[in-house]
Amino acid sequence: MEKIYRLYKNVGDGKSKNIVDAIMHNDCYYVINYYEKGNDILFRDQKGNSYLHIASRNDYFEVIDLLLKLGCDVNAKNNQNETPLHLATQFNNEEAIQKLLLEKANPNSLDKRGVSPLHIAASKGNVNILTLLLDAGAKLNISDFKGAKPIHYAVQSGKTDMIRHLLSSGASLVDSDERKNTVLHYACEQNSLHLVNYILRHMTVNNFKNIYKETAMHFAARYGNIEILRSLLNHGYDLEGKNYLNQTPLDIANITNPENYSFLRRIVSGSEYKEKYLEPAIHRAAKENNYEYLLQKVNSENVNEFDHFGKRPIYYAIINGNLKIVKFLYSKGANIDIVDDANQSALLIAVYVEALNIIKFLIEKGSDVNEIYYGRSYLYRAILKNNYELVKVLVEAGANVNFLDNKHRAIFSYAIDYASDSIIALLISKSATLV
Repeated sequence: MEKIYRLYKNVGDGKSKNIVDAIMHNDCYYVINYYEKGNDILFRDQKGNSYLHIASRNDYFEVIDLLLKLGCDVNAKNNQNETPLHLATQFNNEEAIQKLLLEKANPNSLDKRGVSPLHIAASKGNVNILTLLLDAGAKLNISDFKGAKPIHYAVQSGKTDMIRHLLSSGASLVDSDERKNTVLHYACEQNSLHLVNYILRHMTVNNFKNIYKETAMHFAARYGNIEILRSLLNHGYDLEGKNYLNQTPLDIANITNPENYSFLRRIVSGSEYKEKYLEPAIHRAAKENNYEYLLQKVNSENVNEFDHFGKRPIYYAIINGNLKIVKFLYSKGANIDIVDDANQSALLIAVYVEALNIIKFLIEKGSDVNEIYYGRSYLYRAILKNNYELVKVLVEAGANVNFLDNKHRAIFSYAIDYASDSIIALLISKSATLV
């Protein structure tokens, strides 16, 4: 207690109304007197908040340090399973966060929604706090209970700097939640033009579908604005694609957004639309799973043509998960090493969309399971998706279980952080190690 007296006896005037008031206003003198009178410093309120939870809402280093020295638990959870670090992050309190992390606060603790402090930091848009958490070991690709990762939460911040920082730290724009919504789906739902434009400049896969077969264009038709629709169109997003209810983006706009509907009607009636989006006809047929048309029209000379947006027909077949068309295009000489102008392979696209039957076919035809794209192996991507069957297929085909990424981190360490016990056991059986 002598050290505590020396440090904090003169912080505050002791005139606070009560202990909560003292904590909220950094009145350490009052807190010390309260403690010395035998009051319970480990008290919890009806919401399960400790005094340290309350202190973490404010950015006062002294009272936080005092409460920790008096025995408050740095990782105490309230009724919502929030720790003091959750609350300090929620209120953008950098100094409090630094102190809590120094005292071994768990940066990967999850509340009842599966939300970590990093999710919160990403949504708040404070890069300094994000960096503090990452440096303390926060898991970049940690998922909440709906599968959303910090990069999805970053859309809420409305800041490209936040997304850029997460990407430079190793996050991916094709990371999806449990509904298979990507960051672009989120940005369209948020109606954020500048985020949509930023994502489109850096995203290498378009027309990515969620479990309801909705692309970002479906979301933009409902939630977005004309400029977002225009940007998506300029990057090759399809107006003809149908969701699980057989609705196109135009149908969605007709029901929900009259302004967007009028704009899209003008687009589809123009001559440029046919030239850019409906031609070449074999690409349109691949998009629409029109096998009979492809059977009649595809030959060795046109099977590898690029459309206006730099995609080959087989790219669209893979995005649709259509093995029958993939096999047919391959039989006609489709190049499976490069399927678009971003030099992405057929296997990489198939891994993105988790099309197991197509992946097995491509491996059978000689696709390289150990190809590295932007410093990441296909097995790394499968592990982050936490897809056991996908990992198993790649491992059994000879994927390197001891690959080191561009951060010199073993792939097995990602499995420990993000994958199921069954994936970890599979990798161990294949002699995966941390070094």
